[in-house]
Amino acid sequence: MRILFTTWSASAHLFSMVPLAWACRAAGHDVLVAVPSDCVPAVGAAGLTAVAVGAATPTAAPPALGGPRATQVLRDWPADWPLRLAELGAKRQRMLGTLVDRQLRTAGDMVPGLLDFARTWRPDLIVADGSTYAGTVVSQLLGVPLAAHLWGGAAVLRLEHSGPGGSPLPGYRQLFERYGADPAHTPLGWLDPCPPMLQLPTEQRRLPVRHVPYSGPAELPPWLLGKPARPRVCVTWEAGARPAGPPRGGPDPLLAAAGLLAAEGLDVVLALGPAQRAALTRLPDGVRAMDASALHLLLAGCAAVAHQGSGGTAMTAAAIGTPQLVVSPRPEQMLTGERLRAVGAGGHLSGGDLAGDEKAVARVRDAVLDLLAGPARDAALALRDEVRSLPTPSRVATGLTELAASARDGSPSVRRGHPLT
Repeated sequence: MRILFTTWSASAHLFSMVPLAWACRAAGHDVLVAVPSDCVPAVGAAGLTAVAVGAATPTAAPPALGGPRATQVLRDWPADWPLRLAELGAKRQRMLGTLVDRQLRTAGDMVPGLLDFARTWRPDLIVADGSTYAGTVVSQLLGVPLAAHLWGGAAVLRLEHSGPGGSPLPGYRQLFERYGADPAHTPLGWLDPCPPMLQLPTEQRRLPVRHVPYSGPAELPPWLLGKPARPRVCVTWEAGARPAGPPRGGPDPLLAAAGLLAAEGLDVVLALGPAQRAALTRLPDGVRAMDASALHLLLAGCAAVAHQGSGGTAMTAAAIGTPQLVVSPRPEQMLTGERLRAVGAGGHLSGGDLAGDEKAVARVRDAVLDLLAGPARDAALALRDEVRSLPTPSRVATGLTELAASARDGSPSVRRGHPLT
């Protein structure tokens, strides 16, 4: 079977798909990964073959999600906001709309190249990142079965279908109609690495898949082989993003809190990408930095991790059983933090709530210390056990190809006992 994976992002969205792509390749299927041109090196570094479709994509959050005007809008979101979209109010809905607008622009760049390539290569199945609308357009136009792949969020977000009664937003409808496609087209299911403990209910068909940590090619630092003499804490944040919620004129809470935690006698390690490390002219006293690509190796020896709530980091920590503090800069990450807090496996501080707070750095430090002193470890281990109970990518690869074959035959049902049930 020919399987075409596609995504718009070179980091978290691609990385979450890599283990399944490996599994499909190992099962004997032909696998290609269609991405914007700037994502091609990351695909190759993962040992997969890339197809360039579209130009470079933005890595930073849309302007509406940052700056002083966004601070008030980012405060006090409902813990289950994806279930209450109609109650969020106009400002919050506009903020979420900016996320859809960015993905629509990216899809507009990707569709022509992706469509041309798919017409030539003729895939039997498309596995598209859940926010890569170009994959949905091409799937509908060519009649190729589609599976959407999520990256670790607690909800199956259909923000592009958040119009009245769940209808497509105008921009999403226009993207499809530009090519004569049907905007109501949906995938066979949503490949979801989020463990059930953290999930919010949805009408969408979830296809569970175990999260296998991958953050890019990595080298094991020798010092990670030994057991730390002191409790070790990892601090990390997204590549291309600043830590969340800096108070006016003050330091970034995650970075500054790393220094305070080191002063408490903890072994503090920053997990950062090359550009992030280069941008730090000076590390806080007692803090060291290492390559974020080895995050899963680092977290295995950590008593806690403080991060922004990205799906990749949250799922990696969940898979290892590490308690998490989420300092969230945006609504999706707020949701992750709230779900971890609800099950007792972590804590959450909203970047919007920290902005302008002179005690923001101390609040982050205290929240990490609370995790170390409380029962979060037991809850994190329970979460780890649930992750391990999910079907492996190799099992899912088998079930997914069977599901796609059934769909092409006109019978997309899944029998009881099937790997995707």
